[in-house]
Amino acid sequence: MAFENSAGINVNNHYGVRSTGGSVGVETDKDSVHQLSIAFTGKSLNESFLPPVYIPKGALFLRYRLRVDEAFGLTGTTPTVIFGGTVPGTNGVTITEAELETIGTKVPASDGQGTWDVASTTGTTASERITKTLGGTSPVVDPTIGKATLIAEYLFKTKV
Repeated sequence: MAFENSAGINVNNHYGVRSTGGSVGVETDKDSVHQLSIAFTGKSLNESFLPPVYIPKGALFLRYRLRVDEAFGLTGTTPTVIFGGTVPGTNGVTITEAELETIGTKVPASDGQGTWDVASTTGTTASERITKTLGGTSPVVDPTIGKATLIAEYLFKTKV
């Protein structure tokens, strides 16, 4: 067991050696612009754990950037990786097999969907924990290869 949440209060205990990949968090913020960084590997895409990070209600996504440092191996019919809120296929951003299998820095073809779309007129309508899922038909990610970082830049300023 690499981690557990036995207290039930959203606190996790980690055991053993930790590897890079599978990290999520706000990398920088300046004024009202925040940069969410999601680092992931082939192994972390096959695990159920994702650090508990939330996108606040009212966040408006501005752009996405993807850096692939080690090509992934995906199989299936049009396999994708989707990061998003509670239902990532509805509110999230999709990364294609071609994007994950090509090393380099790029603007993903997806500009987000739902409230994660850069053209959203409302921004996020609820605070949501970031989740991940695979899309396509029978998608499989090789757990032994692949390393990338998705940067999601969003605007957040709210008055209470």
